[in-house]
Amino acid sequence: MAAGVPLNRKRQQQDAGFTLIELLVVIMIIGILAAIAIPVYLNQRRKADDASAKSALRNIAQFEEAYLVGYGTYADVSGLQADNGSGLHVGQNVTVTVVDYDTAIGYCLLASTPSGVKWYYDSQAGGLQPIGSTGCPVTTSGIAGGSLTG
Repeated sequence: MAAGVPLNRKRQQQDAGFTLIELLVVIMIIGILAAIAIPVYLNQRRKADDASAKSALRNIAQFEEAYLVGYGTYADVSGLQADNGSGLHVGQNVTVTVVDYDTAIGYCLLASTPSGVKWYYDSQAGGLQPIGSTGCPVTTSGIAGGSLTG
């Protein structure tokens, strides 16, 4: 029995737990990983919002062109909704606005994302405009046509 007592004390010393230094090192490692992961996540989220905005612009543009074929004129948001019902929608956190539409000549669309990025679609200038555009280069006059928010 006397030989069992030192063995029991040895087990108690081994099972004492983590030292404060070990815990601090683990917390520092977790903090460094979080500092790396959070900006990467936010950047991916911004890219997803941009892709959703561009997709919404192309979707609304297709509805505008279909409306032109059917009625001989472009339409505002309410006209597109009346013609297409539930098929007209935009992605989450995206707002698409018909900035200008000139009945049979062209239209300018704007998509805004939560990050503040604005995308323009000009039907007379070849479609989607490059990032950083401050507006539609060709379709600059007409009637404001309302907006959709996802």
